Amino acid sequence: MLSGSLIAINTRADAGGREGHVKAVEVEWLVDQLPNRSGRALAQQIATLIHSGVLPVGVRLPAIRDIAFVLGVSPATVSIVWSELRRRGMITGRGRRGTYVSSAAIAPRPIRRAENVKLGGIPLDLSGYTPDPALLPPLHSAFLHVQETPHLNIYADEPIEASLEQVCRADWPYEAEALMATNGAYGGLFEAMQALIPPGSVVLVEDPVPMRVLDIIDYLKASAVAVPGDAHGPIPARLRAALTRQPVAFFLQPNLNAITGRVLSAERMKELADVLNAASPVWIFEDDAMAYFTRAKPKSLGVWCSAQVIHVRSLSKALGPDLRLGILSASDKIIREIQAYRSFGSGWTSRIMQAATARLLADPETATHLERARRTYQARRQKLTDNLAGYGFSYATGEGFSFWLPVEDEEAALASLNAHGIRVTAGRQCSLMPQPHIRFSISHLKDRYEWVSEHLAQAGLSKTIC
Repeated sequence: MLSGSLIAINTRADAGGREGHVKAVEVEWLVDQLPNRSGRALAQQIATLIHSGVLPVGVRLPAIRDIAFVLGVSPATVSIVWSELRRRGMITGRGRRGTYVSSAAIAPRPIRRAENVKLGGIPLDLSGYTPDPALLPPLHSAFLHVQETPHLNIYADEPIEASLEQVCRADWPYEAEALMATNGAYGGLFEAMQALIPPGSVVLVEDPVPMRVLDIIDYLKASAVAVPGDAHGPIPARLRAALTRQPVAFFLQPNLNAITGRVLSAERMKELADVLNAASPVWIFEDDAMAYFTRAKPKSLGVWCSAQVIHVRSLSKALGPDLRLGILSASDKIIREIQAYRSFGSGWTSRIMQAATARLLADPETATHLERARRTYQARRQKLTDNLAGYGFSYATGEGFSFWLPVEDEEAALASLNAHGIRVTAGRQCSLMPQPHIRFSISHLKDRYEWVSEHLAQAGLSKTIC
């Protein structure tokens, strides 16, 4: 490379022996653009170079040790800067191929989710974990009387509309002090985590974990630590060991796991409660995303640890995502804290949507629609499971939308399926563990089960469940 040049063109062979051009930044040039050598200033200066286009998307950055040497700082300082830029989605590591500029976006965004939705044009997309619109209950009758909703169009920051609270408490899994309506379940989780998890904290997560939860933890500048599970839920011994990391919170799915399709057993729930009660108190975030798609009775650690529990139930997958509604329960104190934080923004959730949702949940016809939807999704799961068994892969049928299957090689499986027009999610998007997996949804899969199973088998499924 010539000193003073921004970009050098390196020629190298790829894995297939083909030669290609890689744009790489010269370390001396980059260091010349960084007059302030403190860690925070370095991150901001490089971010500015990326935002302005001086460092274009796709360019390879110098190695950490090379930058540190020329800057005269420790490699640890540069590593911290790189971690911050990765958290903001501006750079990405590609193993031995180095670190590249990946985005010039200015606003923070959920990196894993953005990665999962940005690709298009694939004939069969199984990476959408959303309900089949044809199976959602009709909404027209729910909105007939919303004009009668108390406090309608009044600027009052009330946590939840009275009729919605009443219908939700009828089957809530524990005696919660207070309930709050939120702008979607993830909206509620984000607000609660933002209010209760300080930067630099450790958060334990049941693994696998929803990608958006990992994105939230990254955004909060906290560190996620995996608590692996088995067929019954998070493993108590692994939770006990992880609690020695002095976490501030533990995230789990207390009922049907939206990723694996497995149900956390009542016995395992009690074991987890015993482990948590024997340790220093931590916040417990419960995400019940699939409450209406299992016959299992709703569960919560709030039965044993109510003061620590923030329990969130999603209504979007059952009633429709455009209702934008979730329900959150916690202690009175925590609800007040979250409500105070919400005052930066909307302050409350639409009472029109709350009243309509209350009518839906109280209507016996809705229960009929939900049971029909549950059975339809279950039939789709069973068809795929049966076809996979025909190729020698015997997996539990599970419940809900999502399959979580082990593969021999994650990248090879993704490439194989993509080549045949099938898109799934990389397991690494939902897991901190090293075992390779793929995740995909059957919620919109109405036919071609044998064809999909054939290509899943060819993609290198593993018979060993991790």
